Amino acid sequence: MAFAFARDDKSVEQALRRLARERLGQSLDLVSAPAAAAGDPVHELRKNIKKTRALLRLLRPCFDDFAAENAALRDAARLLGPLREQAVLVATLKRLAADIAVAPADCTALAAALHAGHPVAADAAGILKDHARRIAAIRKRARHWRLDRTGPAAGGFAAIAPGLERSWSAAQKAMQRSLRRHDAEALHLWRKRVKDHWYHARLLAPIWPAMMAPHIALAGDLGEMLGDARDSALLAAALARPGLADLPGATEIGARADAEAARLADLARLDGKRLLAEPASGLSRRWQGWWEIWRD
Repeated sequence: MAFAFARDDKSVEQALRRLARERLGQSLDLVSAPAAAAGDPVHELRKNIKKTRALLRLLRPCFDDFAAENAALRDAARLLGPLREQAVLVATLKRLAADIAVAPADCTALAAALHAGHPVAADAAGILKDHARRIAAIRKRARHWRLDRTGPAAGGFAAIAPGLERSWSAAQKAMQRSLRRHDAEALHLWRKRVKDHWYHARLLAPIWPAMMAPHIALAGDLGEMLGDARDSALLAAALARPGLADLPGATEIGARADAEAARLADLARLDGKRLLAEPASGLSRRWQGWWEIWRD
C-alpha cells in the first residue's frame, strides 16, 4: 500500500500501527529475498527506516514511546552504514568526473582510494540478519503502539497538528542555520528536516491530491538537491586529504565538487525560502481544513 493515511483508517492511532508494520514488514521481505545476501536491498531498507522514523516524528507529541522506538529504529539503521558509506562518495566521484577531462584510469584509481578509506563490511549477510532481527522486534511492538491522547485527538488531525508544526519549524530553523554556516553538516541537518516534512506531506497526500502533489514534488526536489550538495562537499573534502590530494585528477575533481556543492546549495536556499515561507500554524490550519473535508 502507499505510504499515506487512508480513509479506511478508523483513527490516526490505527494508521500509525498499520503504516509502521507495512514498512517494517516490507523490510523483512526484502532481507529474506535471495538477492539480500549481495546487499541489493540496503537502499530500500534504509528508506523504510526513514519513513517509519518520519511517521513517529509526526506523532511524537502524543506518542509516549517515541524516544525508545526512534532509538531502536536509529540503531537498526546504523547497522547498514558500512554497506553504503563508500558507495556515496564513489558514485559522486564518477558523476562529477564525467563532466571534466579526467582520464578513466585516474578516476578508477581515485575510486579505489576512496574505497580503501571506507572499507565495505565483510559480513554483509550477518549485518542484514541482525538488522532483520531488530526490525522484527520493533514491528511486533508496533501492533500495540498507543497514542497518549484519547477521543478526538487519537482519531483526527489534533494528533497530527503538533508534530506537523514542529517538523515544519525545525526545517525552517535548519535552513536559517545553513544560510549562516554554508558547510556540509548544516546542509545535512537541513536535508534531514526537509525529508521529514516530505514524508509528512506524502502521508497526508490523500487529503487533496491535486494541491498536495506540487508541494510534495518541491519538497522532494529540495531534499535531493541538498543531498547532492552535501555529497559533493564531502567528496571535495575527501579528495583534499593526505593520500588522495596528490593523486592524478584529485585537484580537478575536487574543484568541480566544490563548485557543484556551492551551485546546488544556492539553488536549494532559494527553493527553500519559497517552500518554507509560510508559518507553521498557517500550514497546519490549511491542511487541517482539507483533512476534515476529506474525512467528512
